[in-house]
Amino acid sequence: MMRSLYSAISGLKNHQVKMDVIGNNISNVNTTGFKRSRVSFSTMLSQNLKGASAPTPNQGGTNTVQVGLGVMLGSIDQIMTQGSSQSTGNATDMMLQGSGYFVLNNNGQQVYTRAGGFGQDSAGTLIDPATGAKVQGYSWGADDTTPVVWGAASDIRFKIGDKLATDSFFPIPEETKTYTPAAASNAAAIAVGLENLTIDGLTRVPIGTTPASGQFSYDPSTGDLNFSSGISTTNALTYHYIPMSGVSPNTETSIDITAGDNTALVDYPPLAGATVYNGTKAYTLSTSDTPGDLEYTIKEVNGQYQITFGTDGATPPIATVATATISYDFTNKAHTLTDYSIDQSGVITGVYSNGVDSVTHKIAQIAVASFANEAGLANIGGNFLSTSNNSGAPSIGAAGEDGRASIVSNTVEMSNVDLSTEFTDMIVTQRGFQANSRVITVSDTLLEELINLKR
Repeated sequence: MMRSLYSAISGLKNHQVKMDVIGNNISNVNTTGFKRSRVSFSTMLSQNLKGASAPTPNQGGTNTVQVGLGVMLGSIDQIMTQGSSQSTGNATDMMLQGSGYFVLNNNGQQVYTRAGGFGQDSAGTLIDPATGAKVQGYSWGADDTTPVVWGAASDIRFKIGDKLATDSFFPIPEETKTYTPAAASNAAAIAVGLENLTIDGLTRVPIGTTPASGQFSYDPSTGDLNFSSGISTTNALTYHYIPMSGVSPNTETSIDITAGDNTALVDYPPLAGATVYNGTKAYTLSTSDTPGDLEYTIKEVNGQYQITFGTDGATPPIATVATATISYDFTNKAHTLTDYSIDQSGVITGVYSNGVDSVTHKIAQIAVASFANEAGLANIGGNFLSTSNNSGAPSIGAAGEDGRASIVSNTVEMSNVDLSTEFTDMIVTQRGFQANSRVITVSDTLLEELINLKR
């Protein structure tokens, strides 16, 4: 039989494969993070009709005489060029700008993807919504200063309403005590600094107001209580307050103050505009950066709050002693997650609010993997890729470092399929298939003529 028949058949088969690849590219034109493929052909073995001869002093050399036996599939290559961006406005959507892949745990198998249209499940775990595969990353320390540990990546879990780790002791339960006046009296004295004091059955009125029946006033700087007339030893009073320590909840703790510096670090800030008591001295919030006489300022320092006191009406300043008991009214609510953002390095930063003030805290950092030969990754479906013998081992770490892609949030990467290229390739493939089928037709005609020689 004629060799041309089988050469043409190989052409038909491989052009069909190319058409299959083109069809797959076009079908994924709107698949997030999809990378198009291309087909390369290579020649099959050729049949030698005559070998080459070397030149001699009297005769020149001759070339090999060969007949090709058709075409075979050389490779199907993934084209890993960057796709266009599509803005979504969804905070958990991410796009990789450059070379790299998100790392996911798909039912125990580590997989990689460029499709960053992520969401969260009911537990707050960052996932791929289509499969439930969990996005991998690294957690930050609770104090926002402990760096991530670049070991094995783990699941990322957070959700709106999460309590700030450093506020775990909030709300601080109020303490309840009883007080029985020694004799019929309209005045008493209890602890200093109980700004949030309440008494069962009585209404608190401002200092300087004469309490009427069923009312009381309280001065936090002296601990003095004033009542209407009629309080007696038979009237045990039940009062409630939230401990106002600047160091730890439920205790009245002395705080070290550096002599001559007048500053103290506390774990939670005074309520906006609250009076701060240093012992029995009452300090009000300064309207400037420098506190004046009996004034204080406050600023955040590495997750704590620094209170700076002014003078106490005389010189030298109050901090000539080693310690002082500081108390104040504060927001007795934990900061909870109200919003978050993701930066170019993959750090998820949360905004936590207690209704009075807001603080930020780094929650986690998304892991990004890079490969020596990313085109060698194997497609396993679901927009997922896995390593192969020729992809190389993943280098996993922070986005934007060591050649890894950076992250663009609120955006996903579109497919890199170009329809104009695909349709042009389709025309070329169609004509190649058509030409090979014509070779079969012509070869069949030649065979028919050969058979007709017997007639």
